[in-house]
Amino acid sequence: MVISFVNQKGGVGKTTTAINLAASLVRKNHSLVLIDADPQGSATHWHAVENNQAFDVIHYPMPVQKSDIEMIALNSSDVLIDAPPAIGEITESVLSVSDLVIVPVSPSSLDIWSCRETLEMIQEVGQTRPDLEARLLVTKKIPGTRVGRNAREAVGGFGFDLLETELCQRVAYIDAIAGGVSVMQYAPSCKAAAEIEDLCAEILSGWMEQDSTLDIWQTYQETLEEQAMGVRSV
Repeated sequence: MVISFVNQKGGVGKTTTAINLAASLVRKNHSLVLIDADPQGSATHWHAVENNQAFDVIHYPMPVQKSDIEMIALNSSDVLIDAPPAIGEITESVLSVSDLVIVPVSPSSLDIWSCRETLEMIQEVGQTRPDLEARLLVTKKIPGTRVGRNAREAVGGFGFDLLETELCQRVAYIDAIAGGVSVMQYAPSCKAAAEIEDLCAEILSGWMEQDSTLDIWQTYQETLEEQAMGVRSV
């Protein structure tokens, strides 16, 4: 599975979410690599702080092809890609190789308005990749505020499905990134860690459901082919 984190707007928690979701997947025995496609290399810098060995981070700030993914993730079951905060060739290439695109959006008017071009690019790529899944993720929500309560309504008008899990504005995310660890390593029982674990569970649950539907459809197609062969042999 290839999961990418895309938004042309910086500062929405894209890299933080990618790093922590990767860490949560590893805790569930997934083998993965995180591709840092952002020329700024934020995920790469995080990885170097404590030489974190939880998973590999590869700085690849250039357009990526399917063959690149296969080569980079030779021994990994999953690939996560942190795209640059820009609309361009790198982002478009990341979308073209992804199975699931997560668009982190903070519930501020400026951030919501600024992600329109990102969503338009996802729709354009989706015309040639009808199997491409995309989800909006509310990030940096401030609990107990009107803006926080209206977050889902604010980002729900784009026509994209929203993930049920929401990530709040919490100091633990900042401190963990600064220390070169995930929030699960930094404070396993904190609310931030619980949010990431919930996000991971939701994504895996949705993907397993999709895989199950595909298996049913493939079985149905195989049955039809067998029946057709039987009719031709009579």
